[in-house]
Amino acid sequence: MNKPVKYTLLGLGGLVVLVIAAVAIFAATFDPNRYKGEIERLAKEKTGRTLSIKGDIKMAFWPSLGADVAGVSLTEKGSNQEFAAFDSVHASVKLMPLLHGQYQVDAVKLTGAKARIVKLKDGKFNFSDLTEGSAEKPADTKKAPAPSGGKPVEFDISSVSIEKAAITYIDQLAGQEYAIEDFRLKTGRIAQDAEGKLELGMVAKRKAPALTVKLSADGKYQFKAGVLSGDVTAKLDDSTIKAKFTAAEPYDFEASIDKLNVDRYLGEPVPAQAGAKPAPQEKPQPTAKQEDTPVDLSGLKGLNAKGKLTVGELQVRGLKVAELDAQLNAKDGHVAIAPHSAKLYEGTVSGEVTADANRNAITLKEQLKGINIGPLLRDVAQRDQLEGKGDITLDVTAAGKTVNAMKSSLAGSAKLHLQDGAIKGINIAEIIQKGRNLLGGQSASSGQSANDATRKTDFSELSASFAIKNGVAHNEDLDAKAPLFRLGGKGDINIAASSLDYVAKAAVVASTKGQGGAERDSLAGLTVPVHLSGPFDDLKYQVDYRAMAGNVVNSETGQKLKERLGQELKDDKVRDKLKGLLGR
Repeated sequence: MNKPVKYTLLGLGGLVVLVIAAVAIFAATFDPNRYKGEIERLAKEKTGRTLSIKGDIKMAFWPSLGADVAGVSLTEKGSNQEFAAFDSVHASVKLMPLLHGQYQVDAVKLTGAKARIVKLKDGKFNFSDLTEGSAEKPADTKKAPAPSGGKPVEFDISSVSIEKAAITYIDQLAGQEYAIEDFRLKTGRIAQDAEGKLELGMVAKRKAPALTVKLSADGKYQFKAGVLSGDVTAKLDDSTIKAKFTAAEPYDFEASIDKLNVDRYLGEPVPAQAGAKPAPQEKPQPTAKQEDTPVDLSGLKGLNAKGKLTVGELQVRGLKVAELDAQLNAKDGHVAIAPHSAKLYEGTVSGEVTADANRNAITLKEQLKGINIGPLLRDVAQRDQLEGKGDITLDVTAAGKTVNAMKSSLAGSAKLHLQDGAIKGINIAEIIQKGRNLLGGQSASSGQSANDATRKTDFSELSASFAIKNGVAHNEDLDAKAPLFRLGGKGDINIAASSLDYVAKAAVVASTKGQGGAERDSLAGLTVPVHLSGPFDDLKYQVDYRAMAGNVVNSETGQKLKERLGQELKDDKVRDKLKGLLGR
């Protein structure tokens, strides 16, 4: 090696040693804590908030550039109310890869982080002042220069650890408050191509109605070309959830849940136990404006996913199902839960539910077989007016921005076929007996409540079909069979107004014994019209005894009545009563 080259190398080597020595001396002597006061002063000057750094600031320069900071808090603007704080944080990035556009980060550790987010009554947030300043600046339309070589910036984090974090969210306009407490997260390596394990835990709370939810999860994940996929087992209160997913559109997932009570999280009232009397409800004032609930499906427009879900036991809006098996497909604002199947109320259900976010519509096509209708209605509709076991078919569509609008737009069809059941609130056999008493010269009352739980009409078989339009279900083919009579009828169920307008006609059969146990041969062929009307919560029924009397005149019963009353018609009281009965 010639001398010029040798001296040049020695000179460069000495320069490198000098630079390293200078950096070492600077790192050893630099004390960032001397600038804490200036940092706090600038924060106050620029934001109007008080920044406090109680702990020491520790800096590292080689081989990684990083810092350890402890005891930091920031107040609300112009207030002593704490906005955010943390006990300690550590982060560092390796220097040499940074020169090549690669961010290789050592373990990121955050302990005791707290934040209090408030949505004010004017719609702004308590951090809006921190973002408004930057929003006022004109946007820089110049593109940032690409890293050397035109390669995108690559991130590589060895691990993330968050302990004892908490966040509170207060919505002043809605009067609601949520909180996440004891949040913890631990991950392995996070990079374009990496895999690792994760642990997650938190306690979530809602103020009104009061709710506390515990969530914990652990599993493994894998990144390939920047796409997140995972295999996780989670514990949500008493529910165990197992899921596999890929976080790339279309999102793909497969999940199983052993049991889940959605009503617990919706804050719904607990349904009454079977056989228990429902609590009395106050009737709304006629002038009171009924509350309407908005329905907004727009959040589904950006969903592009497919997957499969199984649930061992599920309760939602009072409905209880078991062994739910469903597939989900979502794209371009259309979401279909189809096909799906489940066991419920001693029977099964299968079909499809679709939601169209583009027109805010929902469609149900369901086949329910062998269903016990009584507990189903009590759990879902909080009504105890029908018993029996059988099949139900639904094919309905509704669209609208609110629940009431959807009810008013409901259209489609429905069919019902039940066996060995009862219609509660009304006793047709009792009504027939009253009609018989009236024909015998006794008095009978009408205009009674159809919500009397002590009254019921038994049937061996009942079927009906409904054509639904504009929220009204119209029926003309009711067919119910009982030992004493056959029941037909037609009318409307106004789903939108929660009311009924229906005329049922009970035709007495020639059975010698029926409900009530009395002999009925003399009433064979008699038709008794019963008009049911009013809101579901206050149904009334009116027996049309005048129409019944008109039917009697030309019937076998009428002939016998004429013969029996032949001698009694001379009595003015009997004659006047018969005239009133016949409407003459």
